Amino acid sequence: MEIQQLIEHDELINYLPHKGKMFLLSRVTQHDVNNHTITSEYDITENCIFYEPEFDGVPSWAGFEFMAQCISALTGITNTIKGRKPLPGFILSVMEFKADVGYLKNNTTIQMKAVEDFRDEENHVYRYICELYANKNDEKPVVTTKVSVMETEDAEALFGDK
Repeated sequence: MEIQQLIEHDELINYLPHKGKMFLLSRVTQHDVNNHTITSEYDITENCIFYEPEFDGVPSWAGFEFMAQCISALTGITNTIKGRKPLPGFILSVMEFKADVGYLKNNTTIQMKAVEDFRDEENHVYRYICELYANKNDEKPVVTTKVSVMETEDAEALFGDK
């Protein structure tokens, strides 16, 4: 199966478990399932769950969630291409988080890029180097971090007493 590079919100929602106000991606503009890279965007508005009216924006600390959903989109696209259903995932850690701005401004389109740098296929654990740009055409990221994630086929068993 082949999936086009540009995936808009209404189709993208099929690749992630996030719904409603917790769905924080507007589109994917690039994905490479062989090299494990993805670029996505989010149009910041007052409807964002993290929006703070007194600053007319979203605090940059929320950037890890935008980047984690970028990663989730990549794993959902990858699983779909491989004929599997998208799996729920969990953030295991956010490391080396650095933000050069306090807020991501309202009415801007931020861009997230993620590149996998560690893979444990047996345990479904992956780590990504992530960058967030305050505007999609910026050359320098304003937030950087490394995010470790884990996919699971059975989220209930992960937390249950079974």
